Amino acid sequence: MSQKEIDILKRALNREKLARKQAEQILEDKSKELYSLAEELRESNEKLEELVSESSSELKGVFQNLVDAYILIDLNWNVIKMNTSASNLVGEENNSEAINAFEFIHVDEQKNAKKAFNTLLEKGSVSNFITRVRPNDKDIDLVSINVSLIYNKNNQPIGAQAIIRDITLETRYNNNLEAQKQKYTNVIANMNLGLIEVDLEDRIVMINSSFEKMSGYSEEEIIGKKGKELLVPEEQHEFFDKKVEKRVDGISESYEVQVLDKKGRKKNWLISGAPNYDNSGKLVGSIGIHLDITELKKLEKQKEILLAQLETSNNELQEYAHIVSHDLKSPLRNIHALLSWIKEEEEGNLKENSLTHIDLIENSLEKMETLITDILNYSSVTSDGKDDQLVDINSLIEELHKIIIVPENVKIIFLTELPNLRGNRVRFQQVFQNLIGNSIHYMDKEQGLIKVGVEEIPGFYKFSISDNGIGIEEKNFEKVFKIFQSLTERKGSSGIGLTIVKKIIDHYQGEIWLESEYGVGTTFYFTIRK
Repeated sequence: MSQKEIDILKRALNREKLARKQAEQILEDKSKELYSLAEELRESNEKLEELVSESSSELKGVFQNLVDAYILIDLNWNVIKMNTSASNLVGEENNSEAINAFEFIHVDEQKNAKKAFNTLLEKGSVSNFITRVRPNDKDIDLVSINVSLIYNKNNQPIGAQAIIRDITLETRYNNNLEAQKQKYTNVIANMNLGLIEVDLEDRIVMINSSFEKMSGYSEEEIIGKKGKELLVPEEQHEFFDKKVEKRVDGISESYEVQVLDKKGRKKNWLISGAPNYDNSGKLVGSIGIHLDITELKKLEKQKEILLAQLETSNNELQEYAHIVSHDLKSPLRNIHALLSWIKEEEEGNLKENSLTHIDLIENSLEKMETLITDILNYSSVTSDGKDDQLVDINSLIEELHKIIIVPENVKIIFLTELPNLRGNRVRFQQVFQNLIGNSIHYMDKEQGLIKVGVEEIPGFYKFSISDNGIGIEEKNFEKVFKIFQSLTERKGSSGIGLTIVKKIIDHYQGEIWLESEYGVGTTFYFTIRK
C-alpha cells in the first residue's frame, strides 16, 4: 500500500470517529430532552392529581356535584379522573381510571374525534361535539361533548376536562318529532281542504297548496296581506269581522261566507275557524280550514228547483188521479146500474147461464172499483195532509169497527193500551185498517183470534198485529209488500193494501216485516217514530 493510500484511509477513519462522536452527543442531548419532557409530563400529571385530590378546591366541588359525566384526561387521552355519572356512562366494566377515553368513541367516529382533538389543542375548547360511542350494556348511541384545555401556571396545556351528556333519547325524540312534523306538514300541504293561518291583525302568515288552488293566489302574493281585504267582498266585511271577534274571544265555529278569488269569481266557502295560541298559551291569531262548496251550493239550488218542479208535478198527478178515479168509477157504476135494471126487467126470462154471466160481470165491476180506490189511496199516501196531529190510536181502532165488518167467529183483543202518535190520522187509519182487515179476510179458523200489541224501543213504538189465519209461506214474505201481488184470488183483494201500508211506514221512517207459519198464523210488525 502506498503512502498516499494510507493517508486517505487515516483521514476516512478520523471523519468516522468525528461523526460517531457527534452522533453520540446528539443522542445524549435528545435523551436529556426526552427525560426533561417525561419529567415535565409527570409533574403535569401530579399537578392534575393534586387539583383533583384537593378537597377544598373548586374543581372537586364541580366534580362531585355535576349530573353530567365529567372526565379529566391528559393530552394523550388517558383518563385521570371521572365522576360517578361518567362511570355509569362508560359502564361498570370500564369503571377504571386506567383507561383511554379514545377507546370510548365508536370506531367509525374516531377520525372525526381526532380532528376535534386537534381543534381543541389549537383553540383551547370544543363545544357540542356530537359523536357515537361504543355499544355497551346501556342503551346509549349518541353523546354531546364539551371539552376545554387545562393550563399550568406557565400557561402550558397539561390536560383537558370534558362534560359528556347522553343525548340518545333526546335525539330520538327530536327525530320522531321532526318526522311527525314532516308527516303532518305533508298532510296539510296536500289535503283538499284549504288551510290558512293569520295573526291578530288578520294578516296571513301561512297557507297550504290547497288554499292556493282555491283562491288563485300564490303564497308569495298572499303572505302578509289581510285576508278580508283580499278575498272578502265589501258587503261581507261586517259579517266577517264578527266572526273574527269571536275567535279573538276564544270561540271556534263554522260558517259559510262568499269570497272572490284572484280572477274575481264568486265562490262559496265553508270555514271552520279557531283561535291560535303559542306554546305559552298566548293568543297569536287564528287558524281557518276552508272547504269550497261552490258546486255544492249550485247543486242545492238545482235541487230546490227540482223539488219545486216535483211538488208541482205531484200536485198535478194527484189532481189527475182524482179526475181519472171519478171518470173511471162513473161508467162502472152506470154498467152496474144497467145490469141491475136488466135483471129486474127480465126477471124470469133469463136463463141460468145468463144470470151467472151477469153475476160474474158484477163481481168484476166491484173488483175494478176496489182497485181504482186502492190505486187512488196509494198515490195519496205522501200527498197533502196534516202530519203534525196527535192521533189517539185507541179511539182510531174503535172507529174502524164501524168500517170493518168483524165476523162473529173472530175476536180482536188488545194486549196493551195503544199510544198517541204524531202524524196524519187518515194514514194511520189506512195502516191498521189494511192489516186488521187482512187478518179477518184471510181467517180460515172456526175461532179466529187477532191480537194487537205495542212495545217501546229506543226512538220508536213497535206495533204487532198477529192472527191465527192461513199464514204465509216464507218464500212470499217479500212478495206481499209489492204492488198488485195478491197471494190468493179472494174477492175484494186488489194486491195493493200491504203496499200502501209499507209506503206509509216508510214515510214515517219506520220499518215493517212479518213472521208467519203457513197454516198456523201470521204476525206483522212495524215501527213508528215516537
